[in-house]
Amino acid sequence: MPIAFVHEVLRQGFRNLGMASGTRNLDGDFLLDNDRIVKLDIGYILGLEMLGIPLYARTLVQNKLKTGELKISEWTNGTMAWRHKAAAMGLPFLPVRSLAGTDSFKYSAAKQIECPFTGIKVVLVPAIFCDTCCIHVHRADKYGNCQIDGMLNEDYDKARSAKNLIITTEKIVDTKEIRKDGSKTVIPQFYVDAVVEVPNGAYPTNMPGLYYLDLDHLKAYAKAAGDRSGESLKKYYNDYVFGTKDFKEFMKKCGGKKRIEELRKIEHMEGRK
Repeated sequence: MPIAFVHEVLRQGFRNLGMASGTRNLDGDFLLDNDRIVKLDIGYILGLEMLGIPLYARTLVQNKLKTGELKISEWTNGTMAWRHKAAAMGLPFLPVRSLAGTDSFKYSAAKQIECPFTGIKVVLVPAIFCDTCCIHVHRADKYGNCQIDGMLNEDYDKARSAKNLIITTEKIVDTKEIRKDGSKTVIPQFYVDAVVEVPNGAYPTNMPGLYYLDLDHLKAYAKAAGDRSGESLKKYYNDYVFGTKDFKEFMKKCGGKKRIEELRKIEHMEGRK
């Protein structure tokens, strides 16, 4: 999750935003908590259910749906992935074999047609061209050649379909380092508009292979999110986002290098018998 990017979106006061993706997590919660989103094209927002329902955001969303201040187009993770794929291919839509017969279809923008070749009914999902996309990667050079370790999810197609692409990276490395294993360079420089080095930029969520999620911090957030009045969340954001000048100061407040080292050991299961 590009958490550092979301923090800065909040600090700079951007509003009336749309969000389009498959499963989102803390990034979606943060924007919803602070009333920054007016349109959602979403597969699912993972609201840390194992830690408690985010009652404040839930109440806010329900109220805004009633008043029409928030529009939601409902999808699945699979169909959102195909929408990004269609955009990356430069196509207006793609046919899929899912979603038909579901309630999600009713609340989506998908259409159903009869295939002109086979007569089989198929669902058409529209391409989605995001104005701005931010992806947090393991490493990049100064030109924007980016490498990701592990699963790509929708990153490959989002990078190729967004009108503007911002990369936040754990570290900026020399291009020679990138060339050592070109197979990992999943986002080439000509798609990228900006590269920002932000160590630990996914914290308190995890960065595969580098550090595990900070469960203690997430529990504190979930507890605040469970307060329907919004007062606990207001304090959380004042302490950790609006009360810090940048992500570096936020990390220092959360334990800095010592905490990241602890999370690194958990990620690599060091010390386990």
